[in-house]
Amino acid sequence: MSSTEKRHAALRRWASRAGRALLLLAGGFGLYVLLLLHPEPLFAFEARYGNVVLHAPRPLPADAVDVARAAHERVIRSPFYSASDEYDVYLCDTPALYAFVSLKPGSGGVSQIYLDGNVFLRPSAIERDRLIGPRGGDVPGERTLTYYIAHEIAHTMVARHIGRRAYHALAAWQQEGYADHVGKGGVFDFDAALAAFRAGDRELDPARSGLYLRYHLLTVYALSRQGLSPEALIAEPRESAQLEAELRSEAFMAR
Repeated sequence: MSSTEKRHAALRRWASRAGRALLLLAGGFGLYVLLLLHPEPLFAFEARYGNVVLHAPRPLPADAVDVARAAHERVIRSPFYSASDEYDVYLCDTPALYAFVSLKPGSGGVSQIYLDGNVFLRPSAIERDRLIGPRGGDVPGERTLTYYIAHEIAHTMVARHIGRRAYHALAAWQQEGYADHVGKGGVFDFDAALAAFRAGDRELDPARSGLYLRYHLLTVYALSRQGLSPEALIAEPRESAQLEAELRSEAFMAR
């Protein structure tokens, strides 16, 4: 066999191996997507209230129904809520499982809006209505397990209402600010958040704090002070610069 024939043979072997590898990757990716769409084999137990359904790999305590009820009470206040939809929330029991289904191990929860809107949350202590943070302790304060469930369902509701492409085009403050508004049940100390924003507090900087208080402030300002409806709030992408300038202005503080 000539050197040219040997090179061609080697190329054919390489192409064959590469083709098999690509097929394996495509098959693995397809199976992964199928699992995200239908995670029930990994989450065999459930508790529900209305159309909010909590799924878990292990039997759920009786408190799970109370948590589902509390989350349901928050999401039904949104005009994007649909009584004909089902909102499936998958409660992971280990950080490894959450990392596998979310691909965001440091986050609290994700809504798979680009698939069918399933929600996945990191491990939690249902009896205490608390999410377990990445360091192993309870997430403190107002961000309860109920909050996380309602927050992620809000992403699902809005994306289903306006479509995935339109939702993707929204600014981060619109997506997360409205989800926080729903997640916290509309409870928000506007004046305290405004003062912290004007003072440049770390908590009002999402990049430093990982919190959405700044986005929530903008959302409440747009809804309550500017009189926008939730539908108008997310009707089109909106930059935050103008809203932030208004909140910083002396004219606003003099009202």
